[in-house]
Amino acid sequence: MGKYQTFLALAASASLLAGTCVLPAAYADEAKPAQVLKVDMGKTTGKFLGGASGTLYGLGDEGSPTDAILDGARVENSSQKPPTGSQHPSGDALALENQFFANGGRELAVYMQDYYPDWSYNHGSRPGDDRSYVTDVPVSDPKYGTYTDQPNGRWDYGEVVEIVVNKILSQSEHPDQYTFIPFNEPDGGNWYYTGDDAQNPLFKTTFLNDWDADYQLIQTIWQQYKTGEKPSKVRPTAAHARIAGPGDSSFRQNRSEAFLRHTKEAGTLPDIFVWHELGKESLQNYRTHYANYRALEHDIGVPARKINITEYGELRDMSVPGQLVQWMSMFEDTKVQAETAYWNYAGNLSDNMANANAANAGWWQFKWYGDLRGDQTVQVDSDHRDKIDSLQGIGALDTANHKGTVLYGGANDENADQVKNTGANIPVTVRLTGLDKAGFGSTVDVEVRENAFTGPDGIAATPRVVNTLSNAQVRNGTLDVTTTSVDRYASYQLVVTPHQDRSLRTDDQLGRNLQVAEAERTHLSGGARAYDKTPSGNGWSYFMTSGNGDVGNFKDGATADWEVQAPADGRYRLQVISGNAGFPGTNQVSVDAKTVGELNYHAELAMKDAAKWLYRGSAQLEMNLTQGRHTISIHGSTALDNTLDKFLLYRVPGDRDGTSDAVDYPAAQLRLVDGASLDFSSEGTRGFADLRSGHARAFIHAWSQGYHTIRLVYRAAKGTPVAVNLNGKALPGITAAYSGLQSTSLQVALSEGINSLDLSGSGVSLRDVQVAASKDLRHSAIALQAEDQQLNGGASVITENSSNAENHQYVAGLGNQFATTESGPAGYGDRTRVVVADSNNKPQVNTHNVGVMTIPAGAVPRGDYMVAVRFSNDAFIGRHDYNPQIVDLGLQIRQGNAHGPELARGSFRYTYSDTSFLNRSLQVSTDGGALSLGNWDPAGTGKGAVSWGVAPNIDSLVFYPETIGTPTSEDLESRPSEPGSITIHAPGLAQGQMTLRKGQKSQLTAVASASTSIGSKESSDASITWTTSNPRIATVDPQGMLSALEIGNCTITASLGKASSSFRLQVIPATSESGLTPGTPGHASSANDPQAKPGPGAKAEGRKDQASRLSSTGSAVMLILIATVVLAGISIPAFLAARHSRGKRS
Repeated sequence: MGKYQTFLALAASASLLAGTCVLPAAYADEAKPAQVLKVDMGKTTGKFLGGASGTLYGLGDEGSPTDAILDGARVENSSQKPPTGSQHPSGDALALENQFFANGGRELAVYMQDYYPDWSYNHGSRPGDDRSYVTDVPVSDPKYGTYTDQPNGRWDYGEVVEIVVNKILSQSEHPDQYTFIPFNEPDGGNWYYTGDDAQNPLFKTTFLNDWDADYQLIQTIWQQYKTGEKPSKVRPTAAHARIAGPGDSSFRQNRSEAFLRHTKEAGTLPDIFVWHELGKESLQNYRTHYANYRALEHDIGVPARKINITEYGELRDMSVPGQLVQWMSMFEDTKVQAETAYWNYAGNLSDNMANANAANAGWWQFKWYGDLRGDQTVQVDSDHRDKIDSLQGIGALDTANHKGTVLYGGANDENADQVKNTGANIPVTVRLTGLDKAGFGSTVDVEVRENAFTGPDGIAATPRVVNTLSNAQVRNGTLDVTTTSVDRYASYQLVVTPHQDRSLRTDDQLGRNLQVAEAERTHLSGGARAYDKTPSGNGWSYFMTSGNGDVGNFKDGATADWEVQAPADGRYRLQVISGNAGFPGTNQVSVDAKTVGELNYHAELAMKDAAKWLYRGSAQLEMNLTQGRHTISIHGSTALDNTLDKFLLYRVPGDRDGTSDAVDYPAAQLRLVDGASLDFSSEGTRGFADLRSGHARAFIHAWSQGYHTIRLVYRAAKGTPVAVNLNGKALPGITAAYSGLQSTSLQVALSEGINSLDLSGSGVSLRDVQVAASKDLRHSAIALQAEDQQLNGGASVITENSSNAENHQYVAGLGNQFATTESGPAGYGDRTRVVVADSNNKPQVNTHNVGVMTIPAGAVPRGDYMVAVRFSNDAFIGRHDYNPQIVDLGLQIRQGNAHGPELARGSFRYTYSDTSFLNRSLQVSTDGGALSLGNWDPAGTGKGAVSWGVAPNIDSLVFYPETIGTPTSEDLESRPSEPGSITIHAPGLAQGQMTLRKGQKSQLTAVASASTSIGSKESSDASITWTTSNPRIATVDPQGMLSALEIGNCTITASLGKASSSFRLQVIPATSESGLTPGTPGHASSANDPQAKPGPGAKAEGRKDQASRLSSTGSAVMLILIATVVLAGISIPAFLAARHSRGKRS
């Protein structure tokens, strides 16, 4: 197993008594010392703010992103454009406010200057009195805010401010939650560009006077609505309008001081102080800027202001969890709000989500951070404080749930060669202290999850459990947890709780193994070429690449060969992270020279040079593999010139009930609200979620849309009701069929990507939610091709062989139609179909031939459905220096004809090409009659980009009945015990790794830990099955005798039922072959080498055995490594006797 090609499982190191837990692990590079993050759970630093999950233009329109994505990410604050602002075509604050505040949002800010269409605003020059705006008609009048090019004695921008404030306060349903930002980067290219020169009259006189005028105008209008002088939907209640500024492009010491002194004297102090931290240098300098600002407040006598860093980070940081956690940690540490910068397009959380409804790794980082809302932060110390690209973290204590959380990432190699500075296989030790003061008791459980980088548009599945400690002994309030970091771009979530009544197992132990390779480290041929990339690239416009490299020139005839080790026969999912140039395509895949299918890529962002081939997405392909070594080959295509960044191979375990790919969401991972909390007071339900009158919410990942089995494991009295809500829709409730521990399973339709599952029920103690794909229910869905339906008006069928539409046909022209023109040269994403628009970016729309698609009556019977719409959207309005001016399009479904009642509506994101289709789901309840699809919104109503009445292209629709069958239950109190986890014991086995010399043998033993209704019980079991990933390198006989045959690496697995455990075996040359003694350069030191010295993470266990010499025949000595074990009810002599007895039988 090489540096770039590893089984991803992680090592745990802790100072423990009997009951130690050690995991199978990707090897830690012994040349890399452990990096330490110190977390004092006994020292709180204040209430968790959660403000660093802000975004700039993270929302496009209502429904873009979806509710599940937005709720999961818990975006605390966002800055958007003003109503009818023309700087960007989407992101209208009024259009999205209800969705934002319904999904965890707290504060919505408005970039008021974004009313202007150009960047820099008004061509960079401060406007004068050149226009006359219409402000003497009701705000609802379409003429309000229009203008003529003639002076009227008022400052033009003052009129714009008046228009913006009036539109918001007259129409908003949440006026108190708005923040007004009058100026954006006034120190830079916008009107007052004097840098940090506070004495320049352009700042000292012009800007400060303009600030005062706008501040006072906003407050005057606020009072008019607060007193009811002006009519509004909802009257403001706050004493005054919340205003933020000055909004400089970076922290300006001199300007900030002059601004504070002036506004204090003038009575125009902002409520929120704003500046930007955009470059990577901010990771080093931000805390100094913060301290300097607070010192200014103190020196000038200004009460402490809230701070919002309304733009932070570079392109290289977005979607990269190991980068995002560094920014979030310093902003949370200083308790400020902060918003990810807007480098690309609106509506995708600043590149921190994928596709139409899926997570990338950045989204999971947002979700983990948002889960801390309500906690207290605790003291975190890194040895690399204020260092660019380094190990950083956030610690939090949830006293109500007896849970501690640490989010961390960014550990790097600290060398000058940036290409080699990947941070791969670095052991990171989280040193937990103060656990006694925080009330965790003497033993705890720990789970560590890994969130690995998958690119901006690459799908990231539910983070894998890579490390566990069960019933770990806490000494003096301290516990070390060491996990090998896959690379510097991943983030990690560590959760510590008192001991729980459930088995803790890693994904590898559950059969969900993962192998990863950097594409540039595979065998390349046929012209494919590996390219080195540095983490910094060429500044803000650089996209990060996994492993600091990728593969280019991947065209027809090119091949990338990846050697993998399948640990068992079965189903596997290959995922390739790849970038292309703006159109869909395929790569053929073969295994051992036999074709197994195609990877189907959708188009990626390519309309700006910085994004071409670097804005990465993903494609997936499932295949069957037999146990052992295989070569997976990715082949270039004549129709696709793509880059390759990263390969991932997931094992997809199946089950006897027809489900596959099961994932557990334990109670400690659920979002508990409204009084629901973890309970550790009663044996049998320790660590369960007592729902009381509250809710438990899981954010569930589905690789593809369709039916899944949701299994709830809980304790309740017979007859107790449990309410189930999926993606905002109430499903038929369930009732506890038994008293005590039980499970209830439902067959439900899930959307592709992220789904929100909400559970409630007084008297219910929830242990976990288990989700698995149901493969035998697809026949229950109704699949319809768009081109087969009745089309009217401007709707028509388009045939395009290069499209990824099914049958290469789709329907275009639904709703109104934009007038478009082709722009740019053909090929590689350079040609764009641009909507014809005027100087204010108002599009030209044909409203006289509304396109409608009709599904005939009876095609979809009466019922409740999740309908998956396969769509494309290539709408693009206006131009901008760096923001692609994409538009969300709207689709509505009506019962009967175009005049019937509306059943569903949604916003459909930009898909980079009209020939590239994605999936997005809606919920529909129909009476069985005809269904009409289109967009009937009046064009130009001014509420968001979807208001132009244009619908997306449609390829197909699949109607899934929301649920299938009736819930099934199982009494777990009376069910026989099942294997919960397996512990492997062997001489020299440490941290999931073992080394033998060629020709040596070693006796393996295993202990199975059985799950019961109240926890786990261990026993030695003779039914263990032993397997090897590569019998050429090593074999294991049925009695567990391991034989090292050839030099190399392989994985040894013990399994019993659903439980399994693995370790990595390295076979090195025999002494006579190498002429070297153990421990010399070129050889890995190992515990079964008598002269080897323990490595930095080695345990002291088995020293007597380590001192024994191995005979020339390779007789093994016994070094017992205790892992994931609690000796519940079995004495040590009984355990040894059982093992001895089994040995005699063999």
